[in-house]
Amino acid sequence: MNSKYSSYQTGTGNTNSTTSSGDDGYERDTQLKWKPNATFRGVLDAVHAGDNQWGQSIGVKFTDGKLVDGVLMERLDRDTNEPDGTIKLFAWENMPVILDESLSADDAPDVFTEEIVGKTYRYQLVGARVEGDEGAGIESDPAEPIDFGDFIVWEDGGKKPSSTAKVLAQMLTTPGRDVIVDKNDINNWLDVQNVELREDLIGREVDVFKVVKQGDKHKFHSPVVIDVKTGKQVMIGNGGGSSSAAEGGQQSASRSPAPEESPASATPESDTSGAPSSEIPEPVSDFVEFCRDFGLTDESQILENLNDMAEEADNSLTPEMVEEVGTDAIVEAIVN
Repeated sequence: MNSKYSSYQTGTGNTNSTTSSGDDGYERDTQLKWKPNATFRGVLDAVHAGDNQWGQSIGVKFTDGKLVDGVLMERLDRDTNEPDGTIKLFAWENMPVILDESLSADDAPDVFTEEIVGKTYRYQLVGARVEGDEGAGIESDPAEPIDFGDFIVWEDGGKKPSSTAKVLAQMLTTPGRDVIVDKNDINNWLDVQNVELREDLIGREVDVFKVVKQGDKHKFHSPVVIDVKTGKQVMIGNGGGSSSAAEGGQQSASRSPAPEESPASATPESDTSGAPSSEIPEPVSDFVEFCRDFGLTDESQILENLNDMAEEADNSLTPEMVEEVGTDAIVEAIVN
């Protein structure tokens, strides 16, 4: 893992906060899903608010996308085997490779499969790049980032908006902190009428990645946005489009945004072992209650029912929701 990610996992150089979810109004845009510890670059173009049966979401539109670090794949339709309009940025640690000084872009697999709750998703390679790490003596391969065009990133959450969604909304929109209406309600967390990109950020080229932080009870994702031209970290402003960044891409302690809630109460986005059902997406919570009501305690039977429900096209429970929470956490919430 590139050392820049670990430098943002602790300390004052981070915001205190990529499950992405597309909105029907923007299906024409290629949607990017992203894993922690991988970096993309793009020119900030617009910010959109999404609102559907699953709740509100924040969409960030980029032009001139570039792969900076990681492996970029396009997802293939299970029936036609053609690209389905979704691309996904994986970290090198997600790939079947040896993570040492000899790692190169050529090590990325041409085809990659990902299994989520019994479903297998197939991807084909778009491009791969190892970002240079001076501290580790690693040079970039290839030397320059790889172009991949325009795209949009959607962020939402479960019952509550995710940490990534809340931080990006506050960081990139004109209202700043005031864009958050109710941090505990996925259906009413965002001031959708005032979601617009900060004027000082329009047309700025930025590097974007997220790191995994450890909260009191579970891990959560924290997004980082770096201005490519200045090398400074884009910070949450105080509203009115104001910007805040410290020299060298590190945020000063005096300008650190005060956390709205402790990490322990933030919506989990990755390892959520032991998370209570109130912190997970409602369809997953409903499944937990269903199993409890019927007295299901056998793990194999629980997983079989979970897989069956997630695979039903007309069911509100989706494989992405199960991946977000984790099967171990779901089983534990049922039997404990």
